[in-house]
Amino acid sequence: MKSTPTKTTPLTLAAIKRLVAKGESETLELKKSTGELREAMESLCAFLNHRGGLVVFGVASDGRILGQQVNDNTLHDVTTAVRSIEPAAQVAVVRIDVGDGRALVALRATPGDGGPFTYDGRGFVRVGNTVRRMKHEEFERLVLSRLHAKHRWENLPATGVMLKDLDTDEILQTVANAVAAKRLTAVPSERPGAILARLHLLAGKQLTQAAVVLFGKGLQARYPQCAIRLARFRGTTKSEFIDNRQFHGHAFELVRQAEVFLDTHVPIASRIVSGRMRREDRPQYVPEALREALVNAICHRDYSEPGASIGVAIFDDRLEVWSYGRLPGGLTTDQLRRNHPSIRRNELIADVFYRRGYIEKWGRGTQRIIELCKVAGAAEPEFIEEAGEVGVRFWPAFQLPTALARQPLTARQEKLFAALRTGATLLSELVAAVGASVTERTVQRDLDHLRKVDLVRSEGHGRGARYVLVGEAGE
Repeated sequence: MKSTPTKTTPLTLAAIKRLVAKGESETLELKKSTGELREAMESLCAFLNHRGGLVVFGVASDGRILGQQVNDNTLHDVTTAVRSIEPAAQVAVVRIDVGDGRALVALRATPGDGGPFTYDGRGFVRVGNTVRRMKHEEFERLVLSRLHAKHRWENLPATGVMLKDLDTDEILQTVANAVAAKRLTAVPSERPGAILARLHLLAGKQLTQAAVVLFGKGLQARYPQCAIRLARFRGTTKSEFIDNRQFHGHAFELVRQAEVFLDTHVPIASRIVSGRMRREDRPQYVPEALREALVNAICHRDYSEPGASIGVAIFDDRLEVWSYGRLPGGLTTDQLRRNHPSIRRNELIADVFYRRGYIEKWGRGTQRIIELCKVAGAAEPEFIEEAGEVGVRFWPAFQLPTALARQPLTARQEKLFAALRTGATLLSELVAAVGASVTERTVQRDLDHLRKVDLVRSEGHGRGARYVLVGEAGE
């Protein structure tokens, strides 16, 4: 691995020799003398537009330490050239003696918040160990990115919100999960406030908006956007609801509520595996893919609009997950299908989800969704951007029985189906699932009707009889 200069590396002759021995790199540029001042400034500008770097005058292209005559005029010329970089940049100019009256001049660039940077009115970028002019669209994207990083909604102080307004149990659970995943170092007896500081969820001593999204409780009036809408529609349009719910709360609570709703309404095909004496379940939609889409929606949505929320909609022929806000960084829906930059609108929120093991850092969430669906035998999901929202549309891995598709069900019968999909088979279990106000005789009558239309079959007799959905029993 190549050594790279950092803002803490002491600029001594020994340190420079170690760096030079590795050769030029993404963060190191070598120049024979200040006669190459203009080219050096372009490299310095490129370092400032990336992650910093070091320019050293007085080193031959083959790595020999030559040095040069360095006087006050030399340093004046160098510092004047540095001032031509706009906006004003953090650049340290250091003279390092090499003997025989000769010296190196090292310029260390530290990126700040003021970029993108230009030299002589032009922007530059570093690609490997070379420098090239920045394209106009790259420059504009970097401007927007820097503005967003500085003024992100999640970074702003959550005025009036105190530590007591957060779910401290969830904060402690976050640390436990992160330590188990080896994505956070354990600190014995660490208090919630110190944990938030380690997760960069404090602005000075004030909680950030990201802390509210991740752990806030009882803050619906002040943060109505911390919500999720969950709906099961009858048919393929939004004209009629079977189930319609909305929940407010912190991000992890929203994930849990969504998973419960999906477990209730996503059909599961079951069959007994020959020779194993156990049941094998196959959900109509891949749970891992749905969870990935749900977490992506939470991490990448635009929280600045109080009236917006995340939406999950289940239809007879598809399932959709929607979030407010356009794709960040100029990404397109086509790019989401292949390798693409990991551009996150809410860096702090995404980082906590990463530490808890919900997501990875490398921008493969959408590709993972595609891969999971392919393995399950489902068609590739669609990624959609329209009307200021981003959606993922899933197609089922198998179709429901035709009888279920054509048979209208009452609300009570829908509850019976939900209970059967989640593993209830005995009459007593089904009665409990439908509700205490419904008699056993009524539930039995509903089951008899469902058997007549070939949606349910029974196994056994009397109170020990078990009920199974026909299309979900491997028939």
